[in-house]
Amino acid sequence: MHEADAEWDVKLLFAFSGTRGDIQPAAVIGAELQRRGHAVTFAAPPNLVEFAAGFGVDVVPFGYDTRAHMKSELVRTRVRSGGPAARLKAFNELRDVGWVEMIDTMAVLTEEVDAIVTGFTTEQVALLFAEHHGIALISLHHAPVRSNSCFSPFPGAPLSLAPLINRVSWKMVDAVLWGLTCKRENRERARLGMASAHSDLPSRMTRYGAREIQAYDPLFCTDLSEEWGAARPMVGFVGPGDSAPGMSEDDEGLQDWIAEGTPPIYFGFGSMPVADAGALVTAIGRACRGVGERAVVSAGWNDFNVSSDDTVRIVGQVDHRTVLPACRAVVHHGGAGTTSAALRAGKPAVVCSVGSDQPFWGAQLERLGVGASMTLSQLDAQSLEDRLRTVLDSECTTRASAVAAQLITPEKATTAAADLIEASVAEWSPAVVTSR
Repeated sequence: MHEADAEWDVKLLFAFSGTRGDIQPAAVIGAELQRRGHAVTFAAPPNLVEFAAGFGVDVVPFGYDTRAHMKSELVRTRVRSGGPAARLKAFNELRDVGWVEMIDTMAVLTEEVDAIVTGFTTEQVALLFAEHHGIALISLHHAPVRSNSCFSPFPGAPLSLAPLINRVSWKMVDAVLWGLTCKRENRERARLGMASAHSDLPSRMTRYGAREIQAYDPLFCTDLSEEWGAARPMVGFVGPGDSAPGMSEDDEGLQDWIAEGTPPIYFGFGSMPVADAGALVTAIGRACRGVGERAVVSAGWNDFNVSSDDTVRIVGQVDHRTVLPACRAVVHHGGAGTTSAALRAGKPAVVCSVGSDQPFWGAQLERLGVGASMTLSQLDAQSLEDRLRTVLDSECTTRASAVAAQLITPEKATTAAADLIEASVAEWSPAVVTSR
């Protein structure tokens, strides 16, 4: 059912936390479902309400200010320094950031909806209220985050690990996370008059019948796509199509600056905290001079109090769809959104990962021969120059162009995701109301 005047319509709550990379794909799908005639309420972090609204969905604040959180002392310093006791205390605080605010908002927003669409970081809250109301639940994943035989949950683990080791590793991670979060969930379940839960979140999501849409391209996970099949369908990287309006904060004259010389290398680390912006820009400048290239550096969510010069241009947020095609290569943190944007532009990339799914995407780019990777903490002028030489090699750039042609288009990915959400609601049985 694709027509905006369709008689069948549902009330959908999209509830997402995180960064622009988490919000943008969901907002694109929400806008498509709204175009089909469904009522969509989009709950986003307060700092990203305006950003999400730019895609045409009705947005309400949800949870906490994620940009302020990423710039906080807790994230930048306390979880990375001090003794074991201090770090444990910081981690416990980090675990529960925004929990109360999200619970309070979800309690109100889920009263009269037919389904909840959410993301990996908010599944625990979403499952709680989906089960409470007996409504359908759909989650968007931007990398493999469920037990499987192909990939390890541990960043940097070799891709050649035995399938059994990978599966056991996922079960261990799921059990540890449940042990760390079970008390807070069961307190809320008791408050809502629900029985306590006794097993990890992924197991309960499966028993509840939640749909888990994999919003990335099966090109990177052929074996996993076969292993999971229809249970966890891979629709492709979701994002705005070529005709969608631009979403940019780039400074005036950037396109003119790019056109005045040779195509630059784009650098952007998204929401990831950069400890020393001056040192980073200095390393970028030296590495780019070493390979004879210019650089465009997007500050992302960081405050870069650094001046531009003839070879290094400092800018704010940019629209990847317009900037990346004009560049020679891309250096980024390895988020799924920037990874897909670089691939769609046909550009090789250097991933400088911080955590989460970023090492996974760096490893996948290396496996396909379209990129190189390291951690952001390893980045200095020499390590960056070495990896730039790798990705600027003609063989790597040729492969990147070839991969771009094989990707599922963002329009097709969005359509597939929206179709799956509609099917999830249509097929939902309210008799399935427990996931314990």
